[in-house]
Amino acid sequence: MRKTAHHIGPDSAPDRYRLLRSIGRGGEAVLYLAEIELAGGTEPVVVKVLDSKTTITPEIFERISQKWNEQAELLRFVHRPGVVGVREHFQGPPIHRPGESGTITGRALVLVMNHVDGLDLRDWRAERTLTSPAERREVMRTLEQLADVLDWLHSGKATPSGRTVVHGDLSPGNVMVDEHGQATLVDFGLSKLTADHQTAEVWFTPGYAAPEVFEGKRTPATDRYAFGAIAYFLLSGQSPPTAPEQLVGAFRALPQIAGLPEEQRDRVLDIAAADPARRPISLSSWVKDVRHGVVSTTTTSRPATVADAVPPAPAAPPVP
Repeated sequence: MRKTAHHIGPDSAPDRYRLLRSIGRGGEAVLYLAEIELAGGTEPVVVKVLDSKTTITPEIFERISQKWNEQAELLRFVHRPGVVGVREHFQGPPIHRPGESGTITGRALVLVMNHVDGLDLRDWRAERTLTSPAERREVMRTLEQLADVLDWLHSGKATPSGRTVVHGDLSPGNVMVDEHGQATLVDFGLSKLTADHQTAEVWFTPGYAAPEVFEGKRTPATDRYAFGAIAYFLLSGQSPPTAPEQLVGAFRALPQIAGLPEEQRDRVLDIAAADPARRPISLSSWVKDVRHGVVSTTTTSRPATVADAVPPAPAAPPVP
């Protein structure tokens, strides 16, 4: 017997999206693969849902709702290969069976994004050993794509107002690579806009969070630290250490980095600096420094293992 599907949608069309399965979490929100009926067929989308029941109080939900709506509306202006498209956002009834939205209490914040077909960066890396020049070039091409789009988001060119866009939770699970090798940043639902944003809701992916994230800060510099951790993961096949000094040491031990001239090596290591001001402003320039060591080094890292491919759960900071 087929299990009854669950739906979600705005008040005007509460059954608009049919939820197929849960595919992950983004902070307190849950991500679903879903579908919408269009022109006699169905199209896949990704739906991010934050239920009011998870936010403890109505006051917190309303505060998050205002931020969510502002950020989602601004993200609709962001159109570029390498950044997932935002279809719509709304507040509506929580997840429900078809036709039963009126029987459910509470509210939900919903962000609907285009579906990106491909592998997330964990699974993509797990298929590669970096033993061939072709695979090393693939890794560098992926890093170049991510660096280019992050530099663009951080430059203020992504929004009409010139405001900086900060992803806020970069990790391999939030990067998809399609069959053509195009890397795309996904899950922008709680991205931060402005140059220096502080939030009381602190969520992060261990190993990819800069120290200041524990203080609730999300800035271009925190994205750059996370990008450096992603680079370490791609080059080594191993999950990055959780402390900046450990990540610096791990980078230094990589054959691809150890063989660089001292000045160039120091610039590369600055990506993992505990001081945000030391991290490179241009990620594209940083990747150029790394490229020389990667393409000229024959010693390779071990392939990513199954354990490395399993994503750590987003975590809240330790309770004092």
